Amino acid sequence: MAKNIFLELELFLDPPIKEAGAMREHLEKEKIPFWNNNQTTSPQYKNFVAKAKSYIADNFPSLEQQGDESRVTKLDELKKQAKKIIEIGATERHVKNLVNDFKKFFREDTIKKLVPLGSSSSNQSNDEFVIPDCPDSLKCGKPVAYADMLKISRDLDGATDGECDSMYKLLKVNERAETKDILTQATKKSKDIHNMPKTDIKADPLNRLSAKFMLFFKNDDERKNYDVALKRFPFDKEANTTLTLYVDGWLAKKKTDWKQYHGCIDEVKKLGYTQEEAAYLVYEYFCITRKCPLPAKTKKGTGWGKHEKLHSHLVFLFKESIEYHKSSNPRIKNKLQSVIEQFNEIADPDSVENTLKVLMDDLRNFWDSCKYDGIVSNPLFRPTALANFPFDKLRNFLQSFTH
Repeated sequence: MAKNIFLELELFLDPPIKEAGAMREHLEKEKIPFWNNNQTTSPQYKNFVAKAKSYIADNFPSLEQQGDESRVTKLDELKKQAKKIIEIGATERHVKNLVNDFKKFFREDTIKKLVPLGSSSSNQSNDEFVIPDCPDSLKCGKPVAYADMLKISRDLDGATDGECDSMYKLLKVNERAETKDILTQATKKSKDIHNMPKTDIKADPLNRLSAKFMLFFKNDDERKNYDVALKRFPFDKEANTTLTLYVDGWLAKKKTDWKQYHGCIDEVKKLGYTQEEAAYLVYEYFCITRKCPLPAKTKKGTGWGKHEKLHSHLVFLFKESIEYHKSSNPRIKNKLQSVIEQFNEIADPDSVENTLKVLMDDLRNFWDSCKYDGIVSNPLFRPTALANFPFDKLRNFLQSFTH
């Protein structure tokens, strides 16, 4: 699509402003002041201001046509994403994310009526994991490797004093320009770099960048590989610093935690990705690259499973001990009640042993701090109740909680 003021400036489309005078007033009185006041939080707003002033100077050619075309384009994107959500099974979280993705273009009720809560395909359930499709924005032959993108990022930072974070900005070209036109500018820039004095501290990083951009813009395929890598770059940084922390635990347990996995998708969305992009990137990283099992939601009601007898005896022991400490420091009773509540929150039988270990280690630290503070007058557990606790190994451990 040719230049379009609505898409370039991310203007509202429900309905779009099609009259030149009204658009001028909207930009001058509402949008430009807002963009000027928020450039520190969104650097793109500086570019928005410049583009808006250019459109004002040109008196908005083809405004009505651009409004119609942009609304069709964005509505198609919205409907495609809504359809995917319905296939998965619409939830409140899905609807909220969809509204956040498109609220700059459409009214909330326009968005919500496309994804009525409870709608789902006949062969899917909200409890089932659906392998996401790779969105078009992430498709290419082979994206530039993350390690190479890191080197490019460092060279861009050093060569431009932090002013440029992409080859497009270094070459001062529009990201929507034709590849052949960018290559012409790249060739000129490469010659200028080659003629730089070798003593210039920026010569080395610029020469390395020159070799890269002459490759990236030699044809559309190579450019697409760079474009996708550039889009993925914030995610790849997140994956190598934060998401990687989940991998060892999930591989060791041979189980990918459903709640944590979807929490990762929510965090990735905050980097600026759509729901579709975030879902695919997280799936690709964990399940394809790192070989984690597909996430599976624990069936409601399974609780402690084969450990249910242990659950019952632990709750009884802790309740007896709360009564035992009724005249003690409330700090002790509150801690015991808190542990009971955490027992009752366990919903996955496979996690019982690991969760118990964590809870007991925490309880040990708590009891040690109570002794240090001098508030201990009795054992933590009622002795008669503990004596009848039928799990020998755990009973022996709990007997160590004495004063």
